[in-house]
Amino acid sequence: MKKAAAETLNAIAVFQGLALEERKEIADLVFLKTYERHEQIVAQNDNSTDVYFVISGKVRAKVFSARGKEVDYQDLGPGDMFGELSAIDKQRRSAHVYALSESTIASMPEEAFWSAVMSYPSVNRQTLLRLTGLVRMLMDRIFEFSAFRVRHRVHAELLRMADEVPGTGQGEVVVDDAPSQQEFASRVATHREAVNREFKNLEAIGVFENPTGRYVIKDVAELRRMVEEGRGH
Repeated sequence: MKKAAAETLNAIAVFQGLALEERKEIADLVFLKTYERHEQIVAQNDNSTDVYFVISGKVRAKVFSARGKEVDYQDLGPGDMFGELSAIDKQRRSAHVYALSESTIASMPEEAFWSAVMSYPSVNRQTLLRLTGLVRMLMDRIFEFSAFRVRHRVHAELLRMADEVPGTGQGEVVVDDAPSQQEFASRVATHREAVNREFKNLEAIGVFENPTGRYVIKDVAELRRMVEEGRGH
């Protein structure tokens, strides 16, 4: 592993509010490592406490039940952070994280992360915003699982993935390294056949296409309308 440069930290959302000299101080405590496609970065239930930041590439978080059932949770791209929960509460890792493509990941020891959070108001604020966003996403999913039919859960998850693509507007969005239909089904608590059926329905009305390894959401505005319809708005 090699130390990160101050310029590298500028690409990380939580550090973007820092001055150059402040980033230089933090950079001495951040280390870079490149992971190959499908290589594990963090293991579920591991007791490590480092915080990680995606510099390039894309990673996926997933959870395994005691019986080995695999549940996809979230994809993260450049600028995103993960592992902060264990750094904060010292509990075991809540998810398994692996590289979807060759990815450069920065790691930061728990003590250095806490020091940055306590020393720099902008880092503190961005960390709180990240945690707030996580809570809101989980609240949305709880509502969707409780109140949405399967088809609307499919729509909501596709919209969530579209909104995570930088520069998303109301037109067409391409999600690369998309989960398989089986993996997508695990995200919305259903089976692959139901996902396949709804994907075909969306394709028939021109909202969605599913070429190999990608999701093409052709009309984000219409998909958003469909999600709001599912909410009863």
